[in-house]
Amino acid sequence: GDNSLAGIRESGGWCGWRSGCVAGLVEDVLAASDARTLTPMSLKRSLAMLGVGYMLLLALMGGAALWLSGSRSEYARRETQAVEDVVRSLELNSAYLDMEGGQRGYVAFGAIAYLDTYRQGATNVKRIQDDLRPSLAHRKSTGAKLLQSVVLHGNAWRSQANREIALSAERRKVAGGLAVDPAIGKERFDRLRVSLSALSAHLVAIRTAVTEQRDGRARQLTKLAIALAVSGVGYSLLAALLVTRWVVQPLVVIGTAVNRVIGGDLSATVPPLGAVDVAELASSIDSMRSAMVEQIRVASEAERRANRAREAIEQSTTLVLQLRTELASELGTFPEGWSAAAELLPAEGYLAGDCYDVSLVSSHVLGVIVLDIAGHGAAQAVTALKCREVLRSGLRVAASPGQALGLLAERLGTMESSFLTAFVALIDTRTGECRYANAGHPPALLASHDTVVVELGPTGPLIGAFASQWRTETADIGPGAKLCVYTDGLTEARDGENQFYGSERLASMVVTLPCEVAEPVIKACFEDLESFRPDRLADDVTMVLVCRACEQDETELALP
Repeated sequence: GDNSLAGIRESGGWCGWRSGCVAGLVEDVLAASDARTLTPMSLKRSLAMLGVGYMLLLALMGGAALWLSGSRSEYARRETQAVEDVVRSLELNSAYLDMEGGQRGYVAFGAIAYLDTYRQGATNVKRIQDDLRPSLAHRKSTGAKLLQSVVLHGNAWRSQANREIALSAERRKVAGGLAVDPAIGKERFDRLRVSLSALSAHLVAIRTAVTEQRDGRARQLTKLAIALAVSGVGYSLLAALLVTRWVVQPLVVIGTAVNRVIGGDLSATVPPLGAVDVAELASSIDSMRSAMVEQIRVASEAERRANRAREAIEQSTTLVLQLRTELASELGTFPEGWSAAAELLPAEGYLAGDCYDVSLVSSHVLGVIVLDIAGHGAAQAVTALKCREVLRSGLRVAASPGQALGLLAERLGTMESSFLTAFVALIDTRTGECRYANAGHPPALLASHDTVVVELGPTGPLIGAFASQWRTETADIGPGAKLCVYTDGLTEARDGENQFYGSERLASMVVTLPCEVAEPVIKACFEDLESFRPDRLADDVTMVLVCRACEQDETELALP
């Protein structure tokens, strides 16, 4: 360890000098066994407390800001109301002056226009008083009392003014233009004017007070914003300082020690510094270092075991390849005018639970076997091969495909298998007669050259550890026709929108493709499946296609 530190210090350049400083710090920490600055709380709890404090500070700032902002808005609303009340008091004073001018003009000159002015003023007075009452209608409110005083003096003056108007009109009719003494009305109007002045002065005082209160709230809000900003910055600095002390500094020391271990110095220990969980992390790393030392000590034994494992994998790979070859058996030669092709795609790994066989049972009889074991993998692949061999033997000794399935059902109990579906057919290549049995397998598709598709559905249940029987049905494979046998992994494949590939799409592909040779049809179908679902399959997919070419004269007619 000392030699490594000396080498770090002697390395040139700024990076070497900085690494040497850090290495010296680590050396000092390692030398001082009592210099473990453990934080009593875990890092998670410490950071959580910082976060809670920050959230409380934000909540306090937000609450205070909302309260002051709402208070300021309330005072602004009050100020607006006070201004409107002052304006209404001035309008009320003007309305009473209009009434007085109209009353005096009518008494003096008797013109109806003055009387209209008086009445319009009375209407305005009532409207303004009604507008003022809601804002001044507080219990024991000075403004309400002053407004009531204005109303009382106004009513008193209006009563006298109405009498003077009536008396003036009567005297003009009788005596022809006699003047009316306005002394009483003038006295009452002077009292009204004093009340109006008092009301206006009170409302102006209210507006001034509300404006001062609003300005005061604005100043308080500004001071609060400054205080909260300073508090936020201070708290952020405190949090940064604590995080540096709890996390950054211990991680620098621990990281330097880890780099020494990575560099090959397995004797360098990793000190447990910082918060509890950071120290626990350092202890775990140090435990890993100790485990590395132990692993190096037993490296020779591990290498020997690895060699044995590699040899076992190589042997297993050979077995898997052989088993894969057996599952997808090679197709031989067939009578003239007949061709067959097959494809098997496992859902997982390299082995499938599907199996097929297309071979000549006799010189002119073609046997077709497609079976699907429940599940997929190595165990199912072995079972599939066993079942295929039983069916091969059954087709040679049994009278029909249905009897061959019955033979398999009898033997299945000794294979420790679960369930399987199968399609078995015997095709007479001279006449095109197809005798088949379907044990719960997806319907095979028989497509003729005139685009007619016939489904060869189940003739009995799936095969399991129970007794059952299967019928043997007959179909005709005429010239230009195709027999397509597949497993449900093909039609139940799903695309990105969870839609099935479906038997309809498969039938459309099979019936529209010419089938002089079977291999191109199989290739086109699987290319279509790959474009439909480009990702991994959920189940094994197997497809077998047997084609009968058109007669020679039909083929020549089809050529351009």
